[in-house]
Amino acid sequence: MAEAPEFKLRTFREGDEHALAHLFNATAAGFMGPIRVTAKSWREQYRRRSWTGPSLTEDRSSCRIAERRGRILGYAVTDYQPQWMDEAAVVQELCVVEEDGAEELMEALLSDAEERALSKGRSYVLLYLSAEDGRLEPVKDRLGYHEEEESGVFMASVLDLPHFLEEIEPALTARLEESRMGEWQGAVRMICGEQSAALVCREGKVRVTARVSRAKITAKVQEAALPLLLLGRQSVGELYIQDLIAVRTSDKMEALRLLDALFPRIPLFLPRAQWW
Repeated sequence: MAEAPEFKLRTFREGDEHALAHLFNATAAGFMGPIRVTAKSWREQYRRRSWTGPSLTEDRSSCRIAERRGRILGYAVTDYQPQWMDEAAVVQELCVVEEDGAEELMEALLSDAEERALSKGRSYVLLYLSAEDGRLEPVKDRLGYHEEEESGVFMASVLDLPHFLEEIEPALTARLEESRMGEWQGAVRMICGEQSAALVCREGKVRVTARVSRAKITAKVQEAALPLLLLGRQSVGELYIQDLIAVRTSDKMEALRLLDALFPRIPLFLPRAQWW
């Protein structure tokens, strides 16, 4: 079998946003944080220069695309004039197809961004990407990037537990179906301060209700830990050993496995273009 031809890098053209929005959504699906985009909304967020990103109307080369035989395989958006950073360029989106050769694509797009940054008088490149992107990690290491400590604070508070759980009910069902706990049946009562809700698991489905008469599992979550649990920032096990979750049931290990299936650890990515 003949080897696939080498990909080439080129600059953004109007109309590319249809493929790029699809790539962004496919990449972002595995992360907590990003808002899904349409071709129109993806293009609109780069219509004008702002403190959250470049303008592709003014400088199309801020978005570089990897392509093979007319098929878009990946792209990188780089801000070469980020506000309050006189010497830096910021790579803020890096999305590639989930195929063999993804790391090669990432490395080529990052190297290209570095070369362009130097040509524009920038002395260093920052990656405003997810520090929890497993595919990116070896690429960053090979190119000599190092991770700096977080300089910001992300805060959240869950004000309406039943409503929050209702919003993610389809995700809870999908997680249960895909886990080894898919056949578990019963109710889980969740309590946090004055708030409570119940998850009724039956035939692989999860239904959220404000209350339930009888629960196999009761999980009491400290208020500070509730966003960490529901947003996937810390695992059930981490919170349990810190006494931030207390479980009352006849089989604690089974309960923890079920809770871990329903509320897994999820990597975080907050795209710069979606910053407020």
